[in-house]
Formats: sequence, structure tokens, C-alpha cells
Amino acid sequence: MQEQDSGLQLVHLLLACADFVSKGDQPSALRHLHLLRCIASPLGDSMQRVASYFADALAARLSSSSATAVSPRGAGAPYPFPPSPDTLKIYQILYQACPYIKFAHFTANQAIFEAFHGEDRVHVIDLDILQGYQWPAFLQALAARPNGPPMLRLTGVGYPAAAVRETGRHLASLAASLRVPFEFHAAVADKLERLRPAALQRRVGEALAVNTVNRLHRVPGAHLGPLLSMIRDQAPKIMTLVEQEAGHNGPYFLGRFLEALHYYSAIFDSLDATFPADSAPRMKVEQCLLAPEIRNVVACEGAERIARHERLDRWRRIMEGRGFEAVPLSPAAVGQSQVLLGLYGAGDGYRLNEDQGCLLLGWQDRAIIGASAWRC
Repeated sequence: MQEQDSGLQLVHLLLACADFVSKGDQPSALRHLHLLRCIASPLGDSMQRVASYFADALAARLSSSSATAVSPRGAGAPYPFPPSPDTLKIYQILYQACPYIKFAHFTANQAIFEAFHGEDRVHVIDLDILQGYQWPAFLQALAARPNGPPMLRLTGVGYPAAAVRETGRHLASLAASLRVPFEFHAAVADKLERLRPAALQRRVGEALAVNTVNRLHRVPGAHLGPLLSMIRDQAPKIMTLVEQEAGHNGPYFLGRFLEALHYYSAIFDSLDATFPADSAPRMKVEQCLLAPEIRNVVACEGAERIARHERLDRWRRIMEGRGFEAVPLSPAAVGQSQVLLGLYGAGDGYRLNEDQGCLLLGWQDRAIIGASAWRC
């Protein structure tokens, strides 16, 4: 009960502080930040940790809007995009410990695999290849096809060039060991809006899939429509879209702050059920992946705000507005996700819900990530 009361106190302080920040009342905001730092801690319980990072984000916003410096703890940590090699190592901790990213990859893979049924020449364009974690399982599934694997061409979009090509070499080696005919093409681009059709090297006679996982929300609004139109013009059999299920792109700061507080509180709660309180890997995930994202959502505006997450219903309107039609995810995708959740020892905390042919994975009653599939 004491922990619950402390959590409510922190929420009230955060909301009051955000209100003062939005009004430009710096003295009142500073008083509330001082109170928050007396209670919140990045080493405390789940709510104390969340409050600590949100207080830092509020301090950063206050500092950027005033001449008086307000020092947030750990100031200067940039939003990690493109991610550094060290950030990618921490990303792997999250990948192994929580089902969110595996759910994204497995659900997208299943939809692509089904769309490629009967095809002998297939091409996947991954709009954010990173280290290619998504594709080993897909290569294994192709290798096990009853009539043999198709010829797979994978175009990996990413940056910098050396990292993209290294990912390609690893995947080519794996494909060779599985006897899957394979070709990798690196499409080097630090921003998706700079991607041009020629870089995708579309070939006649190939079945095409376009895959995007937690990437489209970073594309500025003015460029998103043209990018989707360019993808539609490639005539993919399927486009898989996975995004964080949060409305962090609203025009009003307070609404965005409240949405972010609810969203990241659920993520921190799920980490609390996964890691011990004094876990060093947990601290790395929170400090290096989640804290910079929170700061970007809360403290930044204009071109500096990269994390512009949208909810599934908004993505539906965006995709349909560009001529895409929803493809319901199959019972096999649902079953696979249920099996995946059974591998994680957090009781029934993780919840899977279907929404008009799409899948939402969440913690308790809060959706965290949504997967959908589309065709032209």
C-alpha cells in the first residue's frame, strides 16, 4: 500500500510539474522537480524509475525553453538513431528478455512467409535492417519449405554502409549453411525520406515484400505520404508494419506527456517482472534505450522530435489513404505469438489481442506494440 501511495504521489507531482512547464511557470516547475528528485530514483521501484526519467525529460524541456540552465541527470544523452554499436548490444538484451521485438519479427515473418507461398523468386526490402535479427528464423522457415526454398533477395536499408554490409555478410553465411539461394543488397540511407526507387533494385518476376518494424514513426509527416506512395508503386505482395502502440505525435504537450507516462510506465512494469531490481542489464536498457526516447517525446519539438509514435487506428487511416488494403493476420500468426508469450516467465502479464485482423501485444491492460499487414 505504501508503494502504491508513493506511486500516486509521483504521478501527481509529474502531472503538476508538466502543467507548470507547459505554462512557462519556471519557479513552480523547479519546486516540483526538486520534490520529484527527493522521491524518484533510477534505482528504485518501477514507478520511481519512470518518474526519475520523466523528471529529467521535463528538466531538459524547461532548460531548452529558458535562459536559466536546469541540469537534468545524465544530460546530453542523444536519441540513439542511427543506433551505435553499443546501443545495438543493449537492444539485444531487450530482444532476449522481453517478447516485444520477437513478437514484431515473428508476426511479420509469418505474414511474409504466407504471402510468398508457391513463389520461387522472392525479394524482401527491410526498411531498417540493423543487425538483421529478424531474418535467421525466416531463412530457416524458407529452408524447410516442402518443395525447397525459393531464391531470396534481401535489400537491407540502413546506415552506416559498413554496418549494413556486415549484416549482409552474416546473413549470406547463414543462408549458405541452410542451402537457401540468397543475395543481399545494401541500400544505404540514414533517412528513409532520402530513399529512391532505384536503390531498391526491383526486378521483374520477383514476389516482393516490404518490412518495416518500429521505423515509420521517425519519418517526418511531410515525407511519409510520398514514401508510402513510392512503396506502393513497387507493387509489393505484402507490406508488414509494426509500430509502438502510442499516440506521441499529438500537437498538445500535456496530452502527449500523459500518454507517454502511461505507455512507458507499462513498459517499466514489464521490465520489473523480468529483471531483479539491481540488474545491470535492466539499468542499461532503461538508461540507454528508454530514457533517451522519453526525453525525445517530452523535451523536443519540431525537427528535433524524432519519436512520433502513432496508434494503430491512425496507421490504418494513413495506409488506406495511400491506397493500401489491410491483410488480416492468420490464425498461424496468432498461434505463434501465443506460443512465444508462453516462453516468458512473467505470469499472465503479457496480453495478446486481435483488432480487426491486426495483433496487439501489451502488458496487463496497456497495448505496447501493434502488428499489421497490407497489400496494394
